[in-house]
Amino acid sequence: MLIAHTESSVHMGGQELRILDQIQWLLNKGHSAWLLAREDSAVHKEAIRRGIPTHHVPFRGSAHPRALFEIAQFVKQKRIQLIDCHSSSDACTTIPAKLFGIPVVRTIHVYEFKKDFIHKHLLRYGTNHIIVVSQTIADMLVKFGFADQQKISVIPTGIDLNRFNPDVDGCSIRKEFNIAENTKVISMIGMIRPGKGQKFFISAVDRIADIRPDVWFLIVGSATEPEYLEDIKKDIAALRHRNRIILTGFRHEVEKVIAASDMIVNTCFSEPMSQVIHQSFAMKKLVVAGDSDGHLATVRHGETGFLFRSADAESFAKTVIPVLDDNVRKIRERAYQMALSELGINTMMEKTLNIYRTILKTKQPLLP
Repeated sequence: MLIAHTESSVHMGGQELRILDQIQWLLNKGHSAWLLAREDSAVHKEAIRRGIPTHHVPFRGSAHPRALFEIAQFVKQKRIQLIDCHSSSDACTTIPAKLFGIPVVRTIHVYEFKKDFIHKHLLRYGTNHIIVVSQTIADMLVKFGFADQQKISVIPTGIDLNRFNPDVDGCSIRKEFNIAENTKVISMIGMIRPGKGQKFFISAVDRIADIRPDVWFLIVGSATEPEYLEDIKKDIAALRHRNRIILTGFRHEVEKVIAASDMIVNTCFSEPMSQVIHQSFAMKKLVVAGDSDGHLATVRHGETGFLFRSADAESFAKTVIPVLDDNVRKIRERAYQMALSELGINTMMEKTLNIYRTILKTKQPLLP
């Protein structure tokens, strides 16, 4: 199978990492796959680092003429059989491929997709099928008339269970930041931007550290807006326990950060699905997350992790502090078993390949 994945974003986050993992999996299984992205984008640079085949497309807005030309030429040259688009802008740019009779799949990773007339009709009539990472997104698409339920498949992000496993050693991370072995580490991992809730996480640090002075806090990820990162730094500087919180920046080996942590927290206010939560499950690490819709599917309070009231710093602190020392082995084990049985990348990709195959067989919108 010859498949092109398109991504117009210039930043690097869970969405972009899922795309790279999908392409890598396809290549490992003998398929031909490429990333089509902006040359100056973080995902393009990471693809080059991983040895993933790429082709740079100058995505600008929804239908840049040069981007349209580049995709049309690439599709013709490589005899692409199917295109999987991951953002609104690149979805518009694949119109020529659709006109050539090449099936287009639209994968939606986030709640914030474009809802204007043009993009609505692109989703309804310009795609053969829509893949979403959570049922909440599927419900939104149906509610607003973007697609019928039978044209949508829910496929949560799968993780590489060989990479994310309980045997990964996190000592190098603790050594790098001079964190003692007997010190508790609470980590928040994700792209640094307002919706992820880093400022909220920081606001709870003093509450937790006043009671637990043995805890260190890591904020892991790169920032999409320099101004927001500066705000984050100012918030940290204003803390009483500012010496116990570290901005690590983007980390390629995020599994080592998880391994070095005693607890992984997710304070995102609105997120359809979290890769980091699933990765932490697979590494038998305790997860504490806000009770937003996207977390409820896998983080079950007291069973696979713990939930707090989103955007409530007091609820967050009160949830975290008691479970730092509690015996949560059974909870971590249940989460681990969920990761093994439901959240592996093989499960995700077999479902995705089944959709691709059905589309190529029928070249019609996929029906159940």
